[in-house]
This record gives sequence, structure tokens and C-alpha cells, in this order.
Amino acid sequence: MRLSANFVLSEFEVTDTDLPNDVPSRYIKRIQRLVDRVLQPLRTAVGQPVHINSGYRSPKVNRAVGGSSTSQHMVGEAADITVSHMDSQELADAIDRLNRSYDQLIRYAPERGGHVHVSLRARGNRQQRLYAPAAGGYIVDHQEP
Repeated sequence: MRLSANFVLSEFEVTDTDLPNDVPSRYIKRIQRLVDRVLQPLRTAVGQPVHINSGYRSPKVNRAVGGSSTSQHMVGEAADITVSHMDSQELADAIDRLNRSYDQLIRYAPERGGHVHVSLRARGNRQQRLYAPAAGGYIVDHQEP
């Protein structure tokens, strides 16, 4: 199913766990919102493919990868992404410049994957920006000037 010029639903179902990970139809609207408001505008702005490392996660997949029990991945509201030749700081800053209505924007240290987690709710977005350092945990992150 095509979601936009550059994204298809199957990208959100990929997992390395060998577990079933089909997106339930009730969550497709949420994924579509994330694509429309964050991912496609980002792809257009950076002019490079946005790779989805982890999109939707079934509860079993989420447990298998050690995800949070309240992970927004399980309800189609989050994606972990990378863009070639951009580190997590550059990528998070690009998202922040394009759209400040995200719920969470978490950039991970290279030792923790070097990706960016971005989530978007239908309403009540917290605009929470965090950094996940190599040592573990999360700290408040600030946009570069």
C-alpha cells in the first residue's frame, strides 16, 4: 500500500525477529499521519531516502526487541529512522526545523544505533526532545542554534 510518493506500508512492517508484524488496519491512519506530517516532508527537504529501521511493532515484536511496554511503535505512532550521510544530531535538527508538532524526538548515540525516534499523536503532542547517550538512559536534548 502506497502511503506517499516515497513511502509504502510494508516499510513499517519490517523486523529482524522473524515474528509476524502486520500493521492492523486500525493503525494505518496513524502511520499515514506520521508519513504526511513528518516523514514525507523530511524526505522532500533532505532530498535523500529516509530509512525506517523500525516502524510498527506488534506487541510480540516489541517485547522481542526490548521495547518499552508503552511504546508508540505498537500503535502506529512512531518510527526509528536514519538518513545516509546524516548523523542523529543533523537528522533530529532537520525534523525539528520542519515540524515542531511531534510528540517525541529522540536521537540515539552511535553506540545505541545512531538513529532518530520520532513519534506523532493525533493530539496532545509533548514536543519532547531527548538524547539517548551511550551510557544509557535519556537526557533532555536541545536543538542546535
